[in-house]
Amino acid sequence: MLPTKSKRNVKPIRGKAALAEPPIVPPRRVIIPRPDVLHNYLDHKQICQYMDYLCNRYPHFVRSYTLGLTHERREVRALEINWMNSANFELSQQLRQHSPPQVDLPANSKTPCPVVIKGEQCRNTIFIEAGTHAREWIGVTTALNCIYQLTERHTRNIEVLRKLRFIIVPLVNPDGYEYSRNKNPKWRKNRRPHKSSKFVGTDCNRNYDIFWNSGTGKMNRNTYKGERPFSEPETRALRSMLDRLGPNLLFFLSLHSYGQSIMYPWGYSRDPPLFWRELSTLANSGKCAIKSYNGREYRTGSISCLTKRTIAGSVVDYVYGVLRVPMALVMELPSRDLGFQPPVEMISQIGHESWYGIREMCKRAYDLRHQIQRETEPALPAAASYQAGAGDGAGNEVVSMESKPAAAVTANTEEPQQPTPKKPKKRVKRSVRAQHESILKLQKSSKATAGLHPRQMPKIASAPPVRARGAHGDGPKLPLGVFP
Repeated sequence: MLPTKSKRNVKPIRGKAALAEPPIVPPRRVIIPRPDVLHNYLDHKQICQYMDYLCNRYPHFVRSYTLGLTHERREVRALEINWMNSANFELSQQLRQHSPPQVDLPANSKTPCPVVIKGEQCRNTIFIEAGTHAREWIGVTTALNCIYQLTERHTRNIEVLRKLRFIIVPLVNPDGYEYSRNKNPKWRKNRRPHKSSKFVGTDCNRNYDIFWNSGTGKMNRNTYKGERPFSEPETRALRSMLDRLGPNLLFFLSLHSYGQSIMYPWGYSRDPPLFWRELSTLANSGKCAIKSYNGREYRTGSISCLTKRTIAGSVVDYVYGVLRVPMALVMELPSRDLGFQPPVEMISQIGHESWYGIREMCKRAYDLRHQIQRETEPALPAAASYQAGAGDGAGNEVVSMESKPAAAVTANTEEPQQPTPKKPKKRVKRSVRAQHESILKLQKSSKATAGLHPRQMPKIASAPPVRARGAHGDGPKLPLGVFP
């Protein structure tokens, strides 16, 4: 039988009860699955999913921001880990001591970008970016490991979180990253095509507005600088946050592979920066922390000296030279023997050892914050000439280290400068006839055997016989040519 309707008359609600609004039901919490960030190479969707998972699990100190869209309409996202916000002020008295006196809020209340802190204690932000080059997968996983350590294991790193604010961009170039994962593992640039050529892509680490003209303009190169500064959507997206947070940035770190080194500016010039001693101390602190963890040895020095080439238009030089951030470093992760994409078994090991070095460098940067005052720093040094070479083993264009005439610096530098290395003598190419004549002169002067170089020795046809003797000088005779 079908259910019958009730014949009871239902009276309509009248009076004040009719004007009352229905009770508000709180929205149901969405459960976002957590991808495995420590043992796998994640794609772009999984990286965004992990960032949403952290924002949902730790809403009181984790926020996610979309900086911009790429050519293929993928999001460039940043994660802010700020333990010193208003939601955590009641947790500890020490947090109130490090709380900022003034805060510059954005125009709307949804805060589409991190707030800018004003006051004496304004420089307390650490900025970490990775994934600028598409084929460097290990840098993306290392940045995700840093996010994991600061969020899911925040109780073990509470000492750093109480002093510093972290903003991490784990993947700057998602289009090139997905292309290298699916089609060409050696792809380096982004995927924006050029109208006037069949070649695709621009090196995002040559597209910043600092001595951009010194870069290479050949579109077929892996280090193509682009049509103009900030011509790529990835670099414009990163600049939008860097320019806004410039007064708050204390330490900038760019993750790459695979040089196993920690380097400081400059990349476009051989001249050392004014505070190169403090930057070297900062790099050596991370080097010693990694060595004490598993014995791996890192190299430290300036970018142009360790790479033996000039890098014009890089993000590190832009942050350090244009935005005047006190400390900026490049960390080349250790995968030289395994290439740009080490096996999956090495992801967790490289990520953990790199985090030990990064955490120690963040602590040292906080201690050095009052020793570096860049407001009265002189003008930038002159750029080095950019000449294309044969290339290095990684497929990158090698450039010469010849410097242009240095610009006159009016201010006197208090720190002693590093001695500039001597230029290597150029080897003059000689013809085959000239080489043959020089060999003949050497042969006549040293009376060597005809047809042989004086340094060479003629082969001995047979060795002389060896006769073994006993303790008293007499012993059994052995066959000729046999050593006893």
